[in-house]
Amino acid sequence: MSAKKSKRRGQIQAVLLMLVVALPMVAAYTIYHTGWGMPQGTVNKGVLLQPPQLLSELTPRLSDGAEWDIKSEEKRWRYVIPGHAQCDSICMENLYVTRQVHIRLNEKARRVERIYLLLDDDLSPELAEHIAQEHPKLRVMQVANTEFNSALAATNFADNSVKAGRYFLMDQEGYLMMAYHRDDQGGELLKDIKKMLKTSYED
Repeated sequence: MSAKKSKRRGQIQAVLLMLVVALPMVAAYTIYHTGWGMPQGTVNKGVLLQPPQLLSELTPRLSDGAEWDIKSEEKRWRYVIPGHAQCDSICMENLYVTRQVHIRLNEKARRVERIYLLLDDDLSPELAEHIAQEHPKLRVMQVANTEFNSALAATNFADNSVKAGRYFLMDQEGYLMMAYHRDDQGGELLKDIKKMLKTSYED
C-alpha cells in the first residue's frame, strides 16, 4: 500500500473515531434541551428554566418577617406560584391545579410543598381568607416584585410571570428549575412531579 493511501486511510479512521465519540454527546445535548427523540411518555410537560434561579438569593420572607432558610428544612420539591395581593382568575386556577396535584400524590405529598410567592407587601383580606379556607397547606412567602422580575430577566422566561399565568417547580436545593403555564393540565404535572420524586432522595 502506498504511503498516500495509508495516510488517507488513517485520516478516515481518525474522522470515524471522532464521530463515534461526538455523536452520542450531540444526541444527548439535543434530547436534553428539546425532548426530540425521546418517547412521549418521558418528556416533561414543564419547560426547563435556563439558567435555574436560586430563590434564597432573593431573600424570601416568611409570614412572621423572618428570612427563609431552606437549609434548616427537610428536602422537598416545591411548586412556586408568584402572585400579588389580589389573586385573579388565572392565579386562582393555578392554586387549584397545584393543590389537586398535591392531593393526588397521596403518601408522597409530604415530599412536596406549595408556596404562594407574594410580590406585594400584604395579602388582601379576601385572598388571605380564601387561602385559609381552600388552601390551608399553602405556604406564603414574600419577595420584592422588582427582585423577582430582575432574576427572571436573565432567563428564557423574561416576561412577567404573573401576567403570563406562569408558575415554577423548585428543586430540593431551592432552585426554580422548571416553568409551567396556566394551560398545563393537572395530570401532566402529576406525571412530572412523580418522576422527580422517583429519581431524587429524601432525608
